[in-house]
Amino acid sequence: MKPARIALAFAALVAACSSPTTTPAPSDPYPSCSNGKYVLDDPSVIPNGFDTAACREFMKAIPSIQTDAARAPTVIVPLAGAVLPATPIAKFTWTPGQLAQVDPPSLWRQLRQELVLERTAQAADGGADGGGGLTGDAYVVIFRNVGVTDGGSDEVLRVMTIQLELTPSDAAWAALQSAGKLEVSVYGMRFDNGTIATGPFTTAQPRTFSIAPP
Repeated sequence: MKPARIALAFAALVAACSSPTTTPAPSDPYPSCSNGKYVLDDPSVIPNGFDTAACREFMKAIPSIQTDAARAPTVIVPLAGAVLPATPIAKFTWTPGQLAQVDPPSLWRQLRQELVLERTAQAADGGADGGGGLTGDAYVVIFRNVGVTDGGSDEVLRVMTIQLELTPSDAAWAALQSAGKLEVSVYGMRFDNGTIATGPFTTAQPRTFSIAPP
């Protein structure tokens, strides 16, 4: 082999060996939290609202959802079996539930209170790692189509919020209206600096209702 070709081959080998290898970024295990499929509070409008990070925490906690009527939120509106009028758009409401952690009186309670105070101070400063998370009670409201029998998804709408009421958008109301017989479940949980501290809790029986056609 001629010296020029040897030099070119050697240069190509060096370039191949020195080229940085890129590792593809891991896929998001919960893309629905960021692709607009779910309705989330806007933290810029509602301080400390239910954001995408809190959504992912709820998704991770789904296997540990507890059925506990004493602690779970209870739907107030609509009443069971109600047929809501087509207009105006209804406001759905629910109770806050008993989401506070009940700690036994002891040194453990004192230590926990000190930890909460420390985390609160960190959140006020932007968090120990540069950012604080949701702290307080939060709710996931899921509307399902009772009549789905073809193996498709029965979920029509999912809203994640720190509020105790929900007035659907025009588009969401139309989707609920066209679904036929519906049931709504509310999952309540308490967050501490972005982590679910207690819950999620829900009741055993969803609230069923329907919406009159337009």
